[in-house]
Amino acid sequence: MSAAQAQCSLADGARPLTICVLNCDVELRQVVEKAIQDHLWGVGLTLSDDFRLPAAAPSPDIVLVNLPEATESCLSILPEIQHRCPAARVILLSGSDDLSHWTEAIQMGAYDFLPRSVECHQLGWVLQGALSTGRSAP
Repeated sequence: MSAAQAQCSLADGARPLTICVLNCDVELRQVVEKAIQDHLWGVGLTLSDDFRLPAAAPSPDIVLVNLPEATESCLSILPEIQHRCPAARVILLSGSDDLSHWTEAIQMGAYDFLPRSVECHQLGWVLQGALSTGRSAP
């Protein structure tokens, strides 16, 4: 499948789709920007260098959270994100490969829990799926 066939525009709705990345570093920013460029059109991106959601921004469609190694304590931010952005799909990125963290995150309502080493094309497909899921949801 060519790159042009893999891309799709998900920004045909009433408002632009947005992704907010929390605890973003340079490496993650590059991966997310490349994933959006390769797989999504017309998607806005908001970056935060900590775990706070931007106050003035509209509620994002996806919140991507870059978790540090102490994943257990950071899962406590999931309920706060869900409270402030109930319609957002939350995707957690972690360096931990502990299956119990993944299970707990999914049980708590996260859309996905990915390894921090995720590649651009893999992240692009996950983001595209999350945005598509959200668009078709009531």
